[in-house]
Amino acid sequence: MEEREVRGREREQQAEAQSLLLKLRQYQAQAETTSQELTFVRQAIVEHDKAIETIKQLKHMKAGDELIVPIGANSSVYVTLSDTDKIIVSIGGGVSAEKDPDSSMEYLKEKKESLENSLREMSGMMQKLEQEAQKLQARLQQIADSGTGTSTGTGRTG
Repeated sequence: MEEREVRGREREQQAEAQSLLLKLRQYQAQAETTSQELTFVRQAIVEHDKAIETIKQLKHMKAGDELIVPIGANSSVYVTLSDTDKIIVSIGGGVSAEKDPDSSMEYLKEKKESLENSLREMSGMMQKLEQEAQKLQARLQQIADSGTGTSTGTGRTG
C-alpha cells in the first residue's frame, strides 16, 4: 500500500513538473519576444534623439550651407541646404507633415517620451516574467530534489 502511495505521488509530481515546464517555456518565449521589442523601442529612442539633435544643429545653419548626408553602407553625399525652416516629419501611417524646426523638435520629443513610457512598461513586464520563471524553476528544483529523496527512501538501488 505504501509503495502505491509513493508511485501516486511520483506521478503527481511528474505531472506537475510537466505543467511547470510548459509554463516555463511559455514565459521564456514571452521574455524573448519582449526582449526583441525592447531592442526595437531602444533603437527608436536613439533615432529620435539623433533627429532632435540634427534639427538643433540645422537651426544654426543657413540656406546654401553644405552638408554631408549618410546614404547607407557607410557612404555619404554632399548636399546643399536649401531651406532651414521646414522639416518633414513622419506622423504615422505613411503620412508626413511639414513643420518648422521648433514644432518638429517638440513633436519628436513627445514621441520619444511615449517610447520611453513603453520602454518602462515593457521592462516591468520583463521583470515580472523573470520573477515568475524563477518561481517555476525553484518549484521544479523542489520536485527534482524530493524525487531523488523518494527513490532512495523506497529501498530501490537501481
